[in-house]
Amino acid sequence: MNKAHDMSPKTMPQDLAMPQLLEVADRLQYPLALLGPLLGDAATAIAEAVQAPPEIAANSTLAVAAFAAQDKANVVMDGRRYPLSLFLLTVAESGDRKTACDRVASQPLDIWQRARAESHRQALKQYRDEVDIYEAERRDALSKKNSGVEKIAALEALQAPEPPPEPMVICQEPTLEGLQRSFRQGWPSQALFNDEGGQFFGGHAMNPENVLKTIAGLSRYWDGSPIIRTRAARGESATMYDRRLSIHLQAQPRVAAAVLSDQLLVEQGILARFLVTEARTQAGTRLYRGRDPFQSAEVQRFHQRIQALLSHVPELDEGGGLILPDIQLSGDATSHWIDTYNATERAQAPGAVLELVKPAASKAAENALRIAGVFAVLENTGEITGEQMARAWSLAQYYLNGTLRAAQLAEQNVAEQSAHEVLDWLQGRKNGRATIEEMSKLLTPKRHRKSVAHIRAVLALLTDTGMVRVVTTNTRNEPAAWEVLR
Repeated sequence: MNKAHDMSPKTMPQDLAMPQLLEVADRLQYPLALLGPLLGDAATAIAEAVQAPPEIAANSTLAVAAFAAQDKANVVMDGRRYPLSLFLLTVAESGDRKTACDRVASQPLDIWQRARAESHRQALKQYRDEVDIYEAERRDALSKKNSGVEKIAALEALQAPEPPPEPMVICQEPTLEGLQRSFRQGWPSQALFNDEGGQFFGGHAMNPENVLKTIAGLSRYWDGSPIIRTRAARGESATMYDRRLSIHLQAQPRVAAAVLSDQLLVEQGILARFLVTEARTQAGTRLYRGRDPFQSAEVQRFHQRIQALLSHVPELDEGGGLILPDIQLSGDATSHWIDTYNATERAQAPGAVLELVKPAASKAAENALRIAGVFAVLENTGEITGEQMARAWSLAQYYLNGTLRAAQLAEQNVAEQSAHEVLDWLQGRKNGRATIEEMSKLLTPKRHRKSVAHIRAVLALLTDTGMVRVVTTNTRNEPAAWEVLR
């Protein structure tokens, strides 16, 4: 990862047994049944055959479904249209079979993209032949001894051939410019899938010079906003409407912890758009089973449905943008969405359970709409039913718990690091003791001197965990000096 934008987490030395300082949400088991009979059964079959954590199989299948659905419809609520694109992040250890799950879930995409590449090769040959014919006719028109007006008319009558769109729709570690070019010269529905997310987070797109524009661009792609490409070169500027992008990144815990705690990414709001799940490793339990996931009836049904969606070519406008129908919510779906929206909003109040992840919580309602829309397209129900919305909201809440847990772990890491540094400084003093005045002037690292309140908060944690004790108080009965319990 680029050193100038270091997102590596700080870890405590092994010789300091620091008790857990802050409460952290439980890691929940992935609720596969909420994916529905088609997606959920396929994810279950993949997880069992591959012997992978269900979280990996679930996100792999949901990502494929979102890509297949995003160029089929928008979901409408209160007159506002939302894409069906999803951004997913799976946290899993090395060796947890991330690639194996992706390979099974995305087989229809691989076959489809390979067929597109072959068609493109044939179309490119035809295009080159048409260019040769066009240039010959153009030379012929210019060589005739006609007036200038007649030559112009003859040239205008010629139709310059258009190159075929680029065939690739699934990328792994693109730059923002590369994505823009792909949307302009290729298909309006794209995917960024990478089972080694560190390649993307540590790549060119996320280096210090590019990280801000990359995350701003990805946020606009999630929103479904117009893609504006401005360049000095003539003909290189463009505004592209109605493009769609789904993302599924899989990263090891250390990389994910660094990303999810990176303040720039948090403050810019890109992480709030991601649905985060953390896999429990199954290493040590995966004794050999001779199962072929591709022979599973559940996986085959899923593949057949994805193939059917991919074979349906959406209508495009003159600018190459998607012309998408609207998916409406049933009455029951609307009522359920509103009730859960209000409950989630109240949970973001100061001191409430979701205050720490307010940006992600504020996006949960829209993510629930998107997930429900994917269900409606995949299950071919024509509208979002109340049952689909209930499943989608429950899934959105599951993912929100994952984001909350990641945020709490990041906060805990910061608190533990601060506590360790203050304790280490105290232990280095001759008598292991210091007053608040001494610490506000001498405490190192220097950043801990930013406020007396910060120093007191760290020492309160150390006191609560039995690492230090208060030795004197001031006239307001506040702790005024502490010493290490040796």
